[in-house]
Amino acid sequence: MMESMFGPLLLCPIGVLASEGAAEPAPRWVGDAELVEQLGPWLQGALAATRDYGPWPAGAWELHMHNDDASFESATGSPSARFAIWVGATLHLRPWDKLKRRDLGSLLRHECVHRRVLGRTLPRWKEEALCLWAEEHPRPPERLPSEPEAHIQARLGLALAQGSTATQGWAYAWLRAWLAGDPLPPGPKTAPRQAEPWETVPAPITVVWPPERLPRVLEINGRSLRWRPGLVHSFQGQVRFSAPAPVSHLEGSCRVEGVSGGWRLSWTADYATWVAAATEGELGADAPFEAKRALAAVLKAWLAGPRHPDGTLCPLTHCAVVRGMPTPGGLQAAQTAPPWPLPPSRAFFTGSYGGVPMSPREVWGGPEAAKAFPGPAIPEDRWSSWERRISPSQVRALKSAVRPGLRPGQKGIRLGASGPYPVETLRLEAGRRFGWTLWPSNACEAAYQPDGSLLLKGHGWGHNVGLSLALAVHRARSGAMAEDLLAEAFGPMTQEE
Repeated sequence: MMESMFGPLLLCPIGVLASEGAAEPAPRWVGDAELVEQLGPWLQGALAATRDYGPWPAGAWELHMHNDDASFESATGSPSARFAIWVGATLHLRPWDKLKRRDLGSLLRHECVHRRVLGRTLPRWKEEALCLWAEEHPRPPERLPSEPEAHIQARLGLALAQGSTATQGWAYAWLRAWLAGDPLPPGPKTAPRQAEPWETVPAPITVVWPPERLPRVLEINGRSLRWRPGLVHSFQGQVRFSAPAPVSHLEGSCRVEGVSGGWRLSWTADYATWVAAATEGELGADAPFEAKRALAAVLKAWLAGPRHPDGTLCPLTHCAVVRGMPTPGGLQAAQTAPPWPLPPSRAFFTGSYGGVPMSPREVWGGPEAAKAFPGPAIPEDRWSSWERRISPSQVRALKSAVRPGLRPGQKGIRLGASGPYPVETLRLEAGRRFGWTLWPSNACEAAYQPDGSLLLKGHGWGHNVGLSLALAVHRARSGAMAEDLLAEAFGPMTQEE
């Protein structure tokens, strides 16, 4: 074992690995079978030539050769200069007529090393440097030049992650010169895609599953972990959970910690991955692409506001539901979400309006906007209208738990002679105590009955504020763009009404 600036690197003769059956698992191929046969020898050579860079991660993987550029770019969100890129455990490749004009050996060696260093949590620029080195060298470097200054590292990382073709070109040129010991090129003249300073790279997002959401015995990557207070386990790269865990697969950095109530799971991911995962967690992976773009825009605006006191997010409806890793389409939706200048205090979404949208002022009270834009009911929406009866004992429990009194503009109801009580507070308390379908939404009328029960008739699911997910899916299936959905939900692209 050898140590370098890239961490521990596995150095074993290729022949030994092959003879001992340590060859990498074969991928599942997607694409034209004849073209795949032509690519096969190149891939085998690249796998063999990069084995000294580390072991291939366990688990199934896929190689997808696209039939056209549009398919490749739709699946990956890549600029025109990229010919290959990993999305999760799938290596996407441009069409064969483009690939065969490239140095396939270098291209595939580069991408193989990306896979081999998965889970080492290298900075983006350092990982790319190692992949560039692998294009020409079968073994990792023993010694490297001094690390660049912090501001150069930040520039490199942002250019590689989010830069334009020009700024990415600068980053690759800089890294090649740095590896070769040549004069370093000056900084890029072209700005990155977003008009923000280099230093404002979005920080990683940490999502925490509370102990009540996890079983006392967790099976992670085939290991059975029995809860005990104080135990801590950390995982990098692909992390797979067995039922009844609330997720099946995460990628990145995961930590499980034994706390007083059970296991607490923390997952740290980059900003774009969280937005995509939360978008699909709320909408479903099969939702229309434009509905995903619209919700991703709302989530990006909401992230600028307050989180949990420790800066983390939860994977529940309090923040946004996370069910696992996003699909390539979800990632592309997050990357191409329209930059709608929505204040965090208005960046809400709800399951369904049921035809009755509400304003933040009606639901929470206070100085927020009093206006709610129209939101028609849709035929297939099960929450277009609903009726519920709250029993006398349930009403008594709600009255004992919720204090009467409304903020300015807030919608309320009376429970007999007492009140008014905020509808939103009553709904949340009813959900926690008796299940979330008992009082589905805030858009409702209440009639207090002589026996002390409460008859509710209403519309929608959730708080009824912001972007209606049911309406967004319906409109997107009819051809509406994300920009249309956002304008309908929030009004024109402006901070003020």
